[in-house]
Amino acid sequence: MLTIDRLRLKLPPAFRDRAGEIARLVAEELATVPVASDFHLDRLVVPPVEVHPQATDRDVARAVAVAVGAGLVKKM
Repeated sequence: MLTIDRLRLKLPPAFRDRAGEIARLVAEELATVPVASDFHLDRLVVPPVEVHPQATDRDVARAVAVAVGAGLVKKM
């Protein structure tokens, strides 16, 4: 199970009005990320995620979750 105490998203101005929904969807998407073992990270920084300006909130959330999942794999 993946537990995140705090998640900070920095969104471009065009996405800021959608931040609440994107954050909720990121949590949903992260719930599907498989975690093979228990470990603790104080911090995980992922590189900027690029999405098309017309991307849906779900598309943005999925891209963020994929980046976080890839970052977790590198730390394991």
